[in-house]
Amino acid sequence: MMHARSGTDLVHSQPLLDKVALSASRGAAPLLVVKSHLSTTDPDELLPAFSRLYPGAMLRPLAGNAFRCHFAVTSAGPVSFVAGDWDLGGRVEAAALGDRYALVFAGEGSGDGEVEIRSRRLSIAPGTRAALFVPGRPGNIRLPVGSKGRTVTIERSALEAHFAMLTGHASRGAIPFDPDLDLTTGGGATLHGIVRLLREEIERPAVSPFVRPRLFDVLLTALVTIPRHEGLRLLELPPPRVAPAVVRRAEEYIAAHAGEAIRLSDIVAAAGAPARSLQAAFRAARGMTPMEFLKIRRLEQARHMLLAPRPETTVSSVAAVIGFRNAGRFSVEYRKCFQESPSETLACGRASAAR
Repeated sequence: MMHARSGTDLVHSQPLLDKVALSASRGAAPLLVVKSHLSTTDPDELLPAFSRLYPGAMLRPLAGNAFRCHFAVTSAGPVSFVAGDWDLGGRVEAAALGDRYALVFAGEGSGDGEVEIRSRRLSIAPGTRAALFVPGRPGNIRLPVGSKGRTVTIERSALEAHFAMLTGHASRGAIPFDPDLDLTTGGGATLHGIVRLLREEIERPAVSPFVRPRLFDVLLTALVTIPRHEGLRLLELPPPRVAPAVVRRAEEYIAAHAGEAIRLSDIVAAAGAPARSLQAAFRAARGMTPMEFLKIRRLEQARHMLLAPRPETTVSSVAAVIGFRNAGRFSVEYRKCFQESPSETLACGRASAAR
């Protein structure tokens, strides 16, 4: 469907809002995937949507150029993925970015963009360099003709809450990330891969509700721990010791909610200890992490379902219920835990029911 208005095309790929249930943990409202697509030759037409993603930022055509942009957004909870094809180039100017962090890449086939953050000049180049914009800091981007900008934005409150969950310390103001990110080696390459993976997974029509929340946690953890910033020293210190009662609270929570799409942040909140301290305490007391403990509890739940099957029970359906998207991977983990395959357990369960 296409609408023409004062030189502007609004292109809706399917409906403007394509809502897909992501997950609902402990009865919470479903997390929705919301998609929109806009093609325009008028910067003012794009500005309202642009400002929601980059609060405080303004758009300008390049000097002497007309303006044309194809702008697609996929949002899920606190994270938005943005693809902007700037056919005739443009400038983005922000006196102080608002309440979102923005990680800006150059798409494949794009020219190099020029970035200025606090008088520091950087570049964004396809597959090699990205820039990380922080709320409250001024920043500008010059996009040459034919640029393909690829951005992930994260709500400030979500990223800073994740930092506090990991460290046990609230950040004092915005996390002061180094804006320059090398994508070719080490953590930068890892972060780039995580962004691509999560972007692909959001597009899949049917994914276990256990999977996507974990990927969001992985993205937030990577953002907190990979780009350089002063708060990294808190993650380098030995985690504070916690009382055994913290481990017991975590175990009780896991036992009560193993059949739900719970996340590490949920377990941390229930235990009342920073994530690193809880991880260390769990390893000391149980020889495993809380998430490994949760996996065992879910495998035990699967065994109970296989030993008392319904007529429609299959290995694949049980795997999906406990959060394994891949039935083959479920079978491998199940055999490690119980020294038999889930199909063997299901056969035993059906034989017992037939007696």
